[in-house]
Amino acid sequence: MTAFSQSILGGPQGQAVRGMAKLKTHKGTAKRWKAIAKGLYQRRQAGMRHLNRRLSPDARRGKHAPVVCTEFQRRHLDRLLPY
Repeated sequence: MTAFSQSILGGPQGQAVRGMAKLKTHKGTAKRWKAIAKGLYQRRQAGMRHLNRRLSPDARRGKHAPVVCTEFQRRHLDRLLPY
C-alpha cells in the first residue's frame, strides 16, 4: 500500500502525509478590518448609517477617519486574520 492510498484511507501514516490543518480566516473580521503598515489593522468608524442629526458637525466629520486597532485588539486580529 502506498503513502498516497493510505492518506486517502486515513491512519497514522496518512496523517503525517497530510500535514497540519489549514488555518481559517474569520470572514466577518476580514470584511471589517484591513491590514496596514507595522502589523496594525484599521476599520471604519461605526454609527454613520442613520440618526446622525443628534451629532455635532465636528463629531460627524470625525467619524469619517479610520480607527486603528489597539495592541490588545491586534493580538486577537492576528489570530482571526492569519493570511
